[in-house]
Amino acid sequence: MIGEEQQEKRIPLSIRLPKPRPKTDPIVCPCDDKSLCDVASFTVEREIFGFDTFGKWNEGKGYDFDTITTIAWGEGGGDLICKAHANNVRVIASTSPPLTGNQTDIDSYIADTILSMQQNFYDGVTFDWENPVDGYDDPLNAIYVDVIDQTNKALKAINPNYQTSVCAAWSPLGIDGRYYDYKSLASVSDYLYVMCYDTRSQVFYQCVASANAPISICQKGINDFLQLGISPRKLILGIPWYGYQYECVNEDRSLDNKHCEMDIVPFRGVNCSDAAGTQVSYAGMMNYIRDGANHTATLGPVWRDPYLNVQFFNFIHNDDENKTQYQVWIDDVDSLSEIYKWVKAMNLAGTGPYPFSYLDSTGSGADQAVEMWDALKLAV
Repeated sequence: MIGEEQQEKRIPLSIRLPKPRPKTDPIVCPCDDKSLCDVASFTVEREIFGFDTFGKWNEGKGYDFDTITTIAWGEGGGDLICKAHANNVRVIASTSPPLTGNQTDIDSYIADTILSMQQNFYDGVTFDWENPVDGYDDPLNAIYVDVIDQTNKALKAINPNYQTSVCAAWSPLGIDGRYYDYKSLASVSDYLYVMCYDTRSQVFYQCVASANAPISICQKGINDFLQLGISPRKLILGIPWYGYQYECVNEDRSLDNKHCEMDIVPFRGVNCSDAAGTQVSYAGMMNYIRDGANHTATLGPVWRDPYLNVQFFNFIHNDDENKTQYQVWIDDVDSLSEIYKWVKAMNLAGTGPYPFSYLDSTGSGADQAVEMWDALKLAV
């Protein structure tokens, strides 16, 4: 096993629900149209639900507010609320519930959550707890379900339009030690956001670079949830707008060799994992494919795996005296379009990326960003 620090560094930081201000503080709507501070009440046939990261929505990223329906981890209390609500887009916060099982702790947490949501004009919360548990019978499972159930009921009692969601592993079958009670979690929330990415967190076979979220894995994961009796209308398929970059350590590595062996970096008791790699954004890696990242790198051929339908390539930084070779696997319009069409065919509740901000709608990447947004509409 590896240490807690190594385990938890995989889980991205989020914009947490702010600590509530004193109840006596006035709640001031930041929008010129004060109705835009009301809890969003629209309904959609298909959720386009994705994540913002650290307020990137207003930094030239070109978010398509005509396509998005829910922004998780968005900043509350400011311009994003006004912009989103004017375009029928929800903004929901990340929250960390107490898992003590102590009712006093739960009551205090729920009261603080409600107050902060009202003060910052949020439309809901998403729960993203990813720690391992000791099997399906671990008491933490029942505690986690209960606190979400109580939170959801308290929010709905105030306004039935509040949305609650739970982030789920790509399959319910104990991925990374997450042996959660997903059927119950689905029943006490509006949605499970099934994170079909980082699917190589634990590799039990050949330790080589490969795809982050191939459609075959996403389909298997969703079918695993459906076999539990969870309705497809409860499931939002999360997909990555990022890939992984791995250092190739095999002696026969070369820019035109597809085979790339990874370093052995364990994760939660399994020796090989994508922790050997580095997450890389769609925008950044397409910059490599276009012109070698402004001619700072030399690339080999850009391949597409015929089974996984994901593109990959090798490269070397031109200024690296050691000539370290890397292999990148990155989803694109071609691979993601097939997933979006499958989401619609399966009548899932929706889909959407982690994160929206990994596109860049400025400069040389603008056309590709538009293509990615247009592809996302295939799910609708």
